[in-house]
Amino acid sequence: MPQASVSSALHDLAGRSAALDDVVRFAAEYLIYAALIVALAVWLRPQGLRAGVAAAGGALLGLGAGTLIGDAWDRPRPFVAGHFAPLFAHANDASFPSDHLLVLGALAGAAWLAWRPAAMATAVLALAVAVGRVIAGVHYVGDVAGGFVIGAAAAMLVWLALTPLLPLLGRVDRGLQGLHLRPQAPGVGAR
Repeated sequence: MPQASVSSALHDLAGRSAALDDVVRFAAEYLIYAALIVALAVWLRPQGLRAGVAAAGGALLGLGAGTLIGDAWDRPRPFVAGHFAPLFAHANDASFPSDHLLVLGALAGAAWLAWRPAAMATAVLALAVAVGRVIAGVHYVGDVAGGFVIGAAAAMLVWLALTPLLPLLGRVDRGLQGLHLRPQAPGVGAR
């Protein structure tokens, strides 16, 4: 089934039930904030600092790439192309890639390298946000899938780029542990 057909089939679910529309609006606009819980869980892991830097750097890198792509290819959003009202107010800027999914992809990519259960939780969260945004009529399936992949790849690139800086990250991490902003590594401080 082509992407446009899947996107249309999902969007056709909008407007059939006020309760479903409310759930879709919540998932599409606000569920992304649940990623903060996942980010905190990753932060508490041994590789948390590196994962946090990779996720933040990957999100920024992904959003920058997304802006360049959107400027080069101003793909109209489904509600603009289809001349309908989306389930919530949204700017009619470029549809590809989804910024929400770029950020969630960056968190998932960094988490995949640090703690895979958090990556899987982020992927489930991203799927819910993605489906919500497609049903709402603000993105196509390719927009959300592309955003997720770009974000994940960007975070993994940042993770790899941090390799030469591991000694510095270790010192920063010990400083954060001393300030009780990161959990103490096992065996550290015990005498």
